[in-house]
Amino acid sequence: MDSSQLIVLATLAVALVLFITDALRYEVISVGVAVILAATRVLEPEEAFSGFSSPAVFLVAAMYVFGAAFTRWGVTESIGQRFLGGTEQSERMLVFRIVMLSGLLSSFLSNAGVVAILIPVLGTLSRETKIPASRLFMPLAYGSLLGGLVTLIGTSKNLAVNAVLVDCNAEPFGLFDFSLLGICLLSIGGLYFLGPGLYLLPKKREEESLTEHYHVREFVTEMLVKPSSTLINRTVGDVELLKDHGVSVLGIARPDSSVILAPGAYNRIQADDTLILQGEPDAILAARKALDLQSADPIEVGGSTLQSADVALVEAIIPPGSSLLGRSLNESEYQAHSSLNVIALSKGGELQSAGIRQLALEVGDTLLIQGHLRDIERAKRDREIVILEQKKLQPIGRGGLLTVSALVIVLLVSLTGVMDIWVAALAGALFLVAARVIAPNEVHQAIDWTALIMIGGMLALGKAFQHSGLADEVAIFISAFGGSGAFGGPHLILALFLVVTGLLTQLTTHIAAAVIMAPIAVSTAAGMSIGDRPFLMAVLASTTFAFMSPVAHQANTMVMGPGDYRYKDFLRAGTPLTILEYIAAFFLIPVFFPFGG
Repeated sequence: MDSSQLIVLATLAVALVLFITDALRYEVISVGVAVILAATRVLEPEEAFSGFSSPAVFLVAAMYVFGAAFTRWGVTESIGQRFLGGTEQSERMLVFRIVMLSGLLSSFLSNAGVVAILIPVLGTLSRETKIPASRLFMPLAYGSLLGGLVTLIGTSKNLAVNAVLVDCNAEPFGLFDFSLLGICLLSIGGLYFLGPGLYLLPKKREEESLTEHYHVREFVTEMLVKPSSTLINRTVGDVELLKDHGVSVLGIARPDSSVILAPGAYNRIQADDTLILQGEPDAILAARKALDLQSADPIEVGGSTLQSADVALVEAIIPPGSSLLGRSLNESEYQAHSSLNVIALSKGGELQSAGIRQLALEVGDTLLIQGHLRDIERAKRDREIVILEQKKLQPIGRGGLLTVSALVIVLLVSLTGVMDIWVAALAGALFLVAARVIAPNEVHQAIDWTALIMIGGMLALGKAFQHSGLADEVAIFISAFGGSGAFGGPHLILALFLVVTGLLTQLTTHIAAAVIMAPIAVSTAAGMSIGDRPFLMAVLASTTFAFMSPVAHQANTMVMGPGDYRYKDFLRAGTPLTILEYIAAFFLIPVFFPFGG
């Protein structure tokens, strides 16, 4: 190996360690890769950073804008409610329809976005049909992942691979080139849940209330306002000590038996009021001493105590693109901005017992929230959090019709070859902004900047593999495994690409694994004098099968809290599906993409 190849391998090794240990944010790692390759002259600076201006980056950004418009006007939600609604259906058929619907929607929209939109629909459906939510959310996530393999624009990693193919002077994929294979694999996922997969889904939280599930009693304390307290005649919003210590007033129980739930900033505290407080034990103790409070007789803190005709308890999750990501509740001052009380926080399915206002929020974190219905409705529109409660079905309106029409025109224009798809998609996104279907400030929030930066940085690594000759060297090494016989030669190498790419996906991300393996697939096919499509499809397919871990993809992470899942639940239901899809891909890829093609 020459020095440039050693540098590329060392860069890959460092990136792998950083990905595995989660020592740095993914976008930081990706930019660092491009900087190292440029600084060491493995790539010229223009080449190293050209990935950030790749058509793939602009196309992914444009599709995020379309996804945000679909969300804003309720198009996807309306489709989900109409297609999945109705209580007179078996659990088996409902789960099958969830897989197929989420997969087809994810063929054109972000899979994480589809999951975020359909979670409230399924939450409501769970309550109406008495089917535990844990039986519905995992099929939703798995279907959305499989849907990314139905069209070229189904997921960002498809577009990243297309950019690699352009760099390799290979023919890029068309919009529907692998749709038949993708539909077959999606259908296999649906059939899996018609059969054994249904029995492997966990069954949880059938009769459990929100207050029971979140152990609200552990987070709530009652304090009596003594006649000597400095709180008397002060408004809730005026008590700086409560806000400074992160103590929330969930309710005020009056001596006359009246109760004010989720009191506003202008509600005044009176003598002998019992305050229902939520916060850290130390903070409540400090407030008790400073404000002359005393412990009150316990109030039955259940669902009926903390909610009323105007106040509700709801669950919510943190979706991708939320401005709360990476910030704590204190840093974002979320309660002050939203007028909602966050009572409890669950991370990775584990209820956090302390410091919930100081913890940085991540995608998929689940919150128990109390607030007035008007504030909850406003939160549904803001999309900083996703409330696990379905909105009433509304006509999609002018904006929804314009969004659907614009997407159809973009697809038709790209299919006829009049315009490159990324140019058409950008034009469509600009039209949506110009027509006020989506506001300019919403565009910035809708785009997953981490994904765009990752594509740009990882494309530099893929380019370095190709230009340094390392892809050819690895291709020669892989080809040495080829044998003869019915499943030797190309078939064995196809299996090798499936397995190696799958393992790399678990260690890094689906984008990084796809971009690293794609140039190797092209070089391997060229060395064997066969078409590159089978090996490239092995790369795309194996980066899709992220079923065995809740952290393998954002779609899985987002359903972990609402479904009350644990890691073992994904292993139990996801492992057989992963094996089944790998076997199906091994046999189906040569059918749709023959080795001689």
